[in-house]
Amino acid sequence: MESASAYIFTTITAFIFLLLSALIANAIKFEGGSNPKDPQARKTWFWILAILNPILAFLLGYFVFKPDANIMVVNNYVSALSMGTAIGFVLYILLGFVLSKVFANGKIGHWF
Repeated sequence: MESASAYIFTTITAFIFLLLSALIANAIKFEGGSNPKDPQARKTWFWILAILNPILAFLLGYFVFKPDANIMVVNNYVSALSMGTAIGFVLYILLGFVLSKVFANGKIGHWF
């Protein structure tokens, strides 16, 4: 049961970070001219949040949501949390890529 909650928590964290990345991308204004800096800013924020996603997901899962049980349950939870963190990171990248291609002409299209 605890391992399922670790997977759910890391997946929700990935979605929250993806939503936050989309909000930041839409908050950055388009710049005119021949050499605008706004696409690079959107890409930079996407990758900063991509790095913070697994770090924050693991730390929150470990220090806030870790079950108070025997060592075997805790070890299973930490193992599931580690795998869930990796899955959440891959999910963030894949969904970011898909959204970037779907909204290629918009602000989100600058992520990749």
